[in-house]
Amino acid sequence: MNRADLDVAAVADRALDWAHDREYAGWDPYDGLNSPYSDTLVDNWFTRLVWTHSVNLSPVNLRPALSIPKERNPKGMALFALANLHRYEATDDESYLDRAEWLLDWLAEYQSTRFDLPCWGYNFPWQNARKFHLPAYWPSVVVTVFAAQAFVRHHRITGDDRSLTVAEGACEFIRTEINTVEIDGFDAYTYSTDDEFVVINVNALAARLFAMVAAENGSEDLMARADALVTFVESAQEDSGAWHYSMPAADSHISHDNFHTGFVLESLRHYLDSGGDVAGAEASYERGLEFYREHLFEPDGAPKFEHETSKPYDAHAAAQAVVTFVTDGRPESRETARSVIEWSIENLYDEDGYFYRRRGRVLDDETPYIRWSQAWMCLALAATANLDPES
Repeated sequence: MNRADLDVAAVADRALDWAHDREYAGWDPYDGLNSPYSDTLVDNWFTRLVWTHSVNLSPVNLRPALSIPKERNPKGMALFALANLHRYEATDDESYLDRAEWLLDWLAEYQSTRFDLPCWGYNFPWQNARKFHLPAYWPSVVVTVFAAQAFVRHHRITGDDRSLTVAEGACEFIRTEINTVEIDGFDAYTYSTDDEFVVINVNALAARLFAMVAAENGSEDLMARADALVTFVESAQEDSGAWHYSMPAADSHISHDNFHTGFVLESLRHYLDSGGDVAGAEASYERGLEFYREHLFEPDGAPKFEHETSKPYDAHAAAQAVVTFVTDGRPESRETARSVIEWSIENLYDEDGYFYRRRGRVLDDETPYIRWSQAWMCLALAATANLDPES
């Protein structure tokens, strides 16, 4: 691909239009339990897990045959909102802001009904190995942070205090409803409200949101909690600069993988840029970024699955990589982001306007997933075009 011929903004707009034309509804890799034929499996963790991964890993898309509906995914809606806000910042075109605000209005209306405070979950039930099972729309830290971050960005761009109020409420939900576990002297968040599974990127994401909101409303209490979470994340970092998925590391079902590492790094960068100043945070970020850049990408920009495993090359990993490097913003990071964008368009993009999920070890998955690939790649493309509007 000739870099001079690559129009990132045009691809971003086409991908956003593809999602808009479908009213932001689609399938997800993990939506197998949305099939009515799975109703007999819901009482057993093992059958739930087997069913979900059978649908997820099938070489053919089983969802039409299993009557799995195309739905809106709250996290996907937040990512599309962020992408449109990036395009609005780059162009001043009000149509992007209109779309973003429609998406935010949807998120405000379709918060989880399980709690009074703003919070969100996936639109499907899912089983995380033997760790926990979440019903559809049961709120988690991850989905809540991405939704709330979209409201924070809207507030920063427009000054709309209603958006900041939503984000403040999401912070309160995490602080009062998400379970905490004491580990190595830290009060760490678990994945959701009732489990005991401590995931590193979950705590980094919470710190990101708390710091971003504190930067807007001046809350010393929120920033202090962000500081404590970042200190925990620092403590979990290995000498190499890498993080395992969970803590203790023996509980990690994956090693040093691509997009979860990106979550941690982007979160640390947002924390630092929001005024976070815990001792060692900048050095931790730099060590992590060096490991990420050196060990989790191929020379042509393809995102490796884990540091010692190349394939599958996944759209989610590619998109998070672009966002991570764009957020860093330095010339070498912008160059890396550009390489990943080029690889993604060359290998994952369909001319109809959507992105495939992955290039696998043996088989590819070219199903158009609305959250996992489309929303993430829209955000990556829009963030790149915003950084370099003439790209």
